[in-house]
Amino acid sequence: MASETKTAAPAVPDSDQHVRRGRRGFPLLPGGYGRDAYHTGAAPVYAVRGEGHRLWDDRGRELIDANNNFTTLVHGNAHPQIVEAATRAMDSGACWGIPNLGEWELADLLLQRLPGLDQVRFTNSGTEAVMSAVRVAREVTGRTGVIMTRGGYHGSSDVALCAGGEQSARGVPESTVREVSLVPLNDIDSLRQVIEEKPHHHAAIVLDLLPNRAGLISVTADFLRAARELADQHGILLVIDEVISLRIGAGGLSGEYGIVPDLLTAGKLIGGGFPVGALAGREEFMRVLDPRSKGSIPHSGTFSGNPVSMAAGTEALRLLSPDTVARLNRLGDQARRVVAARVEPLGWEVRGAGSLLRVFPAGVTGVDRETQHRLWWAAYDRGLLLSSANLAALSTPMTTEVVGDLADRLADAVAAVAEATP
Repeated sequence: MASETKTAAPAVPDSDQHVRRGRRGFPLLPGGYGRDAYHTGAAPVYAVRGEGHRLWDDRGRELIDANNNFTTLVHGNAHPQIVEAATRAMDSGACWGIPNLGEWELADLLLQRLPGLDQVRFTNSGTEAVMSAVRVAREVTGRTGVIMTRGGYHGSSDVALCAGGEQSARGVPESTVREVSLVPLNDIDSLRQVIEEKPHHHAAIVLDLLPNRAGLISVTADFLRAARELADQHGILLVIDEVISLRIGAGGLSGEYGIVPDLLTAGKLIGGGFPVGALAGREEFMRVLDPRSKGSIPHSGTFSGNPVSMAAGTEALRLLSPDTVARLNRLGDQARRVVAARVEPLGWEVRGAGSLLRVFPAGVTGVDRETQHRLWWAAYDRGLLLSSANLAALSTPMTTEVVGDLADRLADAVAAVAEATP
């Protein structure tokens, strides 16, 4: 059982009184936050130090880190081999204006896991990787339309934000919104209808096979096969976003389904804790990025493929062997079983796959923001750090005992929230 059983921390009103201010009296960061994903409805906590599966904050709390920078740190905090690889790279120079050999090494390791794909271009984030995938698809097909599943998340580019609906797409030009067609997750008929209504309009179908923001509900094998078949029939590129799900299988989640995309985006864990993104694809499509070819499309980025991210990412991928992935997935199964047994009588359920899990009130697709915030603070009060959307991501330093403790703390947090809900 959890070592702490305090009552749920209240979701107190947010305030900017805690933040540092500039000379003109305003918070140095908008609202005091460097990114929206940090916001949990109350004055934030700040990380001070991390080691393995643990993190310490500025309030003096030691936490089980199940946030892991939103699934990035698959090997936990400050893994010594990754730290050594990154330090060694920095000692030689953090970035240069000519290529570095680390790009070849990480690309080779990544493609070994992705049979059927031939080439890689590195970016600075998953957002940039998806942006590049859409642009390549548009160039290859000569079309502009993009299909995504409703409620998904593929980064913060204008096109990607359209998947989140009207609130998410605020500030995005209407002309961009019109180019994005949204279909319900796993609705084959809707996907077919959208394509057949405009058979020569769409350049790409972009899919996340385990979309967290859409409720952490897996894409079905039938839906993915239909997407592959429809893409082939209509000359559309199938893009699979594995920025998060690459951790779930030795060849990513698409490998578990046995489906080869035309383009695949990766990020997060392949940087070993440093900024990174990657676009992998078949040569016939990736060749439009070859600067030696007449009419190629330009792609750059001052820090794309920088030697520190490449070195840390290479070590992270080496450490994430097929056996290690299988072990993490077994721990995920263990956590889901324990949490499910505790929360189902309370009217909640647990979802996820592999080393990812998240709790929801039973039968709902999503969780309202206030409930998310209450659960985050209830978990924090019990020494467990979740993502702001309550996603838990396991890491390789975690043992069976740690995962059991994590599951108990999460279940205790759900119980506190359930008991306080009218």
